[in-house]
Amino acid sequence: MSDKNHKSFSVLRIVWEFPPKIGGSVTHISELSRKIDPFLQKQIIFAPYIEGCEAFDKTFPIQVIRQKIPKFCDFGVPIIQNMFYSFYVIKTVLQIIKDNNINIIHFHSPILASYFIPHIRAYDKHVKIFVMAHGWPGKKDERFGISYYFGNKLIPLFPPNKYFILNDGSQICELQSILNKKNIPWDIVYHGIDTDLFKPAENSISSNSFNVLFPHRPIPIKRPDIAMNIFKKFLNRINDYSVSLLYLSASQSEELIELARKEGIENNVQFLNELSGDELINCINNSSVVIGTSMNSNNGRAIQEAMACEKPVIVFDNNGNMSNLIENMENGILIDSGNIDDFVESLVLLYNKPDLRLKMGRNARKTIIEKRSWEKRIKKELSIYQKTV
Repeated sequence: MSDKNHKSFSVLRIVWEFPPKIGGSVTHISELSRKIDPFLQKQIIFAPYIEGCEAFDKTFPIQVIRQKIPKFCDFGVPIIQNMFYSFYVIKTVLQIIKDNNINIIHFHSPILASYFIPHIRAYDKHVKIFVMAHGWPGKKDERFGISYYFGNKLIPLFPPNKYFILNDGSQICELQSILNKKNIPWDIVYHGIDTDLFKPAENSISSNSFNVLFPHRPIPIKRPDIAMNIFKKFLNRINDYSVSLLYLSASQSEELIELARKEGIENNVQFLNELSGDELINCINNSSVVIGTSMNSNNGRAIQEAMACEKPVIVFDNNGNMSNLIENMENGILIDSGNIDDFVESLVLLYNKPDLRLKMGRNARKTIIEKRSWEKRIKKELSIYQKTV
């Protein structure tokens, strides 16, 4: 990827969530920024000020410009919150565009972008605008409420030059339909996985213990409660109480801890602190099977990082969206969404067949190297920039 034409790109990346916040989208944005930076003339990240961000910004290799948010901007409802925020910071954003000869603006929030775009177009008709949607909620996802409804109406009104839809396993067909109706061009991208970082341990020691890892933060959309239900039924099937279920970032989750007590399996469930770096990779490598029990999205970073570490995965196949990554019984196991009994049977199968776990794990890493490398992702992003500019 040495094409010098890319060095003409000066990118302003406008984000709503950025470290020190945590989450899959946050990590994806920061990694994408670092990976693509060598191929750009300039890159600046514009983000809201977060308490404690100074320490992170000093070590981050890309310039980060922050602006504090007044209390009236922190409304809690995204559709309104983003509107107040855009009005408050637009002058700063326009000044950044002018001072740095920005020719590409890349948003990481569709609703936020919709408020900014008319101002930017009025100021500079030549700058190219891209928007990345980090997955998409379904119609039945009531958590988004009014923001979801009005966001669907707002997005087509102020289209960018191009949409990137990050396919994280959630249903994205509705967003595709919205964009198609207005002839807004879009392309699919996937998470990039650093396979030099996420890899199997070189000197792994075989263990007789069987550990099931729930690799996500225990937020409701990832359905940690279903994971516990599956694990309890699995315990009853194998009658081996040396096995464990591990939750990441859950040491303070009183609700989950109480659920384990209620189910009578508290001695077999471990609630770990938030892990990163080598600690996270060691935790994955010390696990036997990694599971994804979300009804909305199992194609996020956590599952793919486990696959890169040669771990067999069992996941709900969200509306068939997982089949572009996982070939059932070859590099993982796909379960019809909500079919808990089949999930339990698959756990029993892998518990009884360590050779199958080994085969699936090796195939899983091969898949991630072939389909989810950062090199492939960056090439695609730069190619789309080039064609648009």
